[in-house]
Amino acid sequence: MNILLQAKKDIEAFFGKKGTIAPNLLDMVGQGEKAFGWLLGSMDNGFDLTIGFFDSNARYVAFKKRSGTKWTEADVRACLITIGDIHNWSPTSGAEFFDYVEREDGKPDGKILASATGWHTTKRRYAFVYVPTVPGEIALIPAKDSLDKNFPT
Repeated sequence: MNILLQAKKDIEAFFGKKGTIAPNLLDMVGQGEKAFGWLLGSMDNGFDLTIGFFDSNARYVAFKKRSGTKWTEADVRACLITIGDIHNWSPTSGAEFFDYVEREDGKPDGKILASATGWHTTKRRYAFVYVPTVPGEIALIPAKDSLDKNFPT
């Protein structure tokens, strides 16, 4: 994966710019949550990303459109491709929820190397993707309605 499970310095290298301190989206500062933001695109287009870290590894990313226009399938796909190869995502077209599975050697029956899940709906103004569990780290169980307060309409 390009963003999730990566260290902040690796994400900064990926985007070619430093992240700035951002509000935590899961209200888990007591469990080590730290969030940073990246503005991608121009002032009127592109995405505002908030990436949350636990134990120095990115565990979630929220994408908010900077234009304020209605999301399209192309917008959702652009966000998913930023995280990882589009062929590792399912289901595809028009789904509210999506899952990512990266397997060893790309084989359908290969060992799972990384996985993530997330959502986007037309009534929400953001897309959210996270890694629910990492061995030895706190589990993440975000609620969509709780995240909504961070992305007012």
